[in-house]
Amino acid sequence: MLVLGTAGEHHPRMRRTGVLLLLSALLGALVVLGASPAQACECVTGTTAEFTERADAVFTGRLIAREEPSGVIISSTDPALHVFAVDAVAKGAVSERQEVLSPVSGASCGLEIPGGGPVAVFATRTADPHLSPGSPPLEDDQYYAYLCGGTAPLTPELESALGPLQPVAGAPAPAPAVEPRAVATTAPDSDGPPSSLLVLGGGAVLLGAGALLVLRRRRAR
Repeated sequence: MLVLGTAGEHHPRMRRTGVLLLLSALLGALVVLGASPAQACECVTGTTAEFTERADAVFTGRLIAREEPSGVIISSTDPALHVFAVDAVAKGAVSERQEVLSPVSGASCGLEIPGGGPVAVFATRTADPHLSPGSPPLEDDQYYAYLCGGTAPLTPELESALGPLQPVAGAPAPAPAVEPRAVATTAPDSDGPPSSLLVLGGGAVLLGAGALLVLRRRRAR
């Protein structure tokens, strides 16, 4: 009887524990479902020329910072901020430190850049359907970029396909070469004798006139 009484006392506790475990499992499943993307990222292949045509800006550079959304990530489509140090520009207006928004997860076509670069970035001002509808609007100097938009590690083949690359707008222009200054010289006057000879000649005339005056005075005495 003691054994049965003890088992009867612990039975309600066991049921409460089971209910709590079940609720925890359901809550975890809801969190996972809430963070999962609405649809998987399916990329359509394209050429560099096609990606460039669709983009509003194309540049090469390195990823120097990545900031995920603050607080709890509700969905993999929430935007993450990527900051690139730009090396050169193939299209559009780009800053030396260019900010680009992209979904936080590659499952929702967010940028995946291992090692930071160098990379070629194909960016646009248009929000992709994979991006969360509640995302903040773009700033005037920001762009969007996506995993399927052409952004990829910069290879010699890709760099060649981008065509002519320009320096970043606002970067200091290279200083012009300083030409050595020519030494100023006085050219001789082709129409008459040099000025130095004229000075010497004038002095000789004055000396001669002085000597003649002295000689006349002596004779007068």
